[in-house]
Amino acid sequence: MTTPLHILLLEDDASDAELIQELLAEHIACEVARVQTRAEFVAALKDTGVDLILADYKLPSFDGLSALHLARTERSDVPFIFVSGTVGEDVAIEALKIGATDYVLKQRLSRLVPSVQRALRESRERAERRKVAEALRRSEMYLAEAQRLSHTGSFGWNVTSGEIYWSEETYQIFEYEPTRKPTVQTVIDRTHPDDRMHVRQVIELAAIERGDFDTEHRLMMPNGSVKHVQVVARRAPGEGAESALLIGAVIDITERKRAEETRREQADLINLTHDAIFIRDMNGVVRNWNRGAEALYGWTAEEAEGKIALELLKTVFPISLERVMAELLDRGRWEGELVRTRKDGAQVVVASRWSLQRDARGVPIGALETNNDISERRRSEEQRLRLYELERDLVRISRVSMMGELAASLAHEIRQPITGVALNAETCLRWIRREPPGLEQAGKAVSRIIDDAKRAASIVDRNHSLFSRGTPRREPIDLNDVIREMVVMLRDAASRQGILIRSDLDPALPATMADRVQLQQVLMNLMLNGIEAMQAGSGELSVASQRTEDGQLLVLVSDSGIGFLGENLEHIFEAFYTTKPQGTGMGLSISRRIIESHGGRLWASANAGRGATFQFTLPSDGP
Repeated sequence: MTTPLHILLLEDDASDAELIQELLAEHIACEVARVQTRAEFVAALKDTGVDLILADYKLPSFDGLSALHLARTERSDVPFIFVSGTVGEDVAIEALKIGATDYVLKQRLSRLVPSVQRALRESRERAERRKVAEALRRSEMYLAEAQRLSHTGSFGWNVTSGEIYWSEETYQIFEYEPTRKPTVQTVIDRTHPDDRMHVRQVIELAAIERGDFDTEHRLMMPNGSVKHVQVVARRAPGEGAESALLIGAVIDITERKRAEETRREQADLINLTHDAIFIRDMNGVVRNWNRGAEALYGWTAEEAEGKIALELLKTVFPISLERVMAELLDRGRWEGELVRTRKDGAQVVVASRWSLQRDARGVPIGALETNNDISERRRSEEQRLRLYELERDLVRISRVSMMGELAASLAHEIRQPITGVALNAETCLRWIRREPPGLEQAGKAVSRIIDDAKRAASIVDRNHSLFSRGTPRREPIDLNDVIREMVVMLRDAASRQGILIRSDLDPALPATMADRVQLQQVLMNLMLNGIEAMQAGSGELSVASQRTEDGQLLVLVSDSGIGFLGENLEHIFEAFYTTKPQGTGMGLSISRRIIESHGGRLWASANAGRGATFQFTLPSDGP
């Protein structure tokens, strides 16, 4: 379905406005909002959904040029077309110069639809160009930041002209000022004296063959420090074998070289111990593998180095690998028991200790692992634990059985405030999607959502006291107020099914000492049951309050639904008894327990004609 075009029409003549709307409606799916005064026009510009502005040139208290200036200031991205019978050619040209998209004479309204279509097409094209430009700007920014973070610079080299381009990060690596023009000699001058012959040979061969190259060499900095770099170059994409343009990258690999040297030194040391020790980088690749690791796992150093340790050893962790790595990075070490697989397929349990390795800047570069075989000890411990596990499983089964009723109760009661949240969220969306949005009504719906969320938390806290026969928190409650809250909350859900909620409340009803959240639970459960009983067609749900002859408070919830169909009315208040496919059978059981805990009584009866009535009493807190 095509989204209708939103058009703002500035026109004081009703007949002209009607003619324009009819003409547009024949060719374009659109919604036209007509304004006549400056105040109305300014207010309409605030609507971000406006796609096009059509304006008369002359109005009794306003003029088209003023409207154009306002539109350019407030909504410069929206096309603006004059539709007038009085605009002259000079005025029209001037309007186009200051930002109008087009002008159409009312005597030639046949031009209006093509003009609108062209204006919208040009607007979309401008928007697309802005998006492309913004994407390009972001891409350049991301590329520069990525180069800085990875210490990778880029370059372009026109072999024929000798012209060289360096990115900002390349200047940083060579430690030259960005104002200096790079040349082949600039590169040679910064190269370490012992590597200059090699670099010259690489450059000369690339200039002759114009082919790809990948080389490593050292740079000598002005302060005497040494950097290691890797330089990779390729012919420019789309160029043939004779291409004179090479593009490439300069990667600072100084830290990697230092790490490799450190690992070589460590390899000599770790072979002096009988423990199984290996070093892996941050990608998990084994870099060093000592004799103890060969003895424990069966792979030689030549077989293990270069492999991913976790795949080679089929490592099984006691916790997730993500948590292990998080602790290693946070504390610099990790200890635990791992299950690993030897070369011959046998599994071993090892006590593993990991130590994080960092480079000179403190950046993690790998981990040193020390492993000791504890398979026999582990098997003995597992035998002792089996009896304990069996005993614990029996206790767990008993506990799960005892908690069944509580779990079902809590699931049912939490569902009620969640239903309230969903209903109010739908109401909020409808108010927000209106034109203009009903922000005040949406805000009220959000407030009710917050109340339902708090009520859900209260249900969790108070269910324990309910099942343990504890004393709920009581306070003076206006029962009529609670009923009104539930009527407002459920009115939208009922009306969508053609159901009317009617209330008949005794204004002289005194207060009662009660737990407000639990009374809300009871009322919502009874009212939702009534609404669900009438889902097959329209009907009426009645909620009434009154005072009995003995002074108690009485609430009646009556529906015109399907009734009880011959059920024993006492069965419906039993836990887990339900006639609804999706029911839990806990709602009425919990409702009766709540009312009885307040000193009242809850019962049901069939109506004479159709439907059912639920009634409950509560003691009065007044005279």
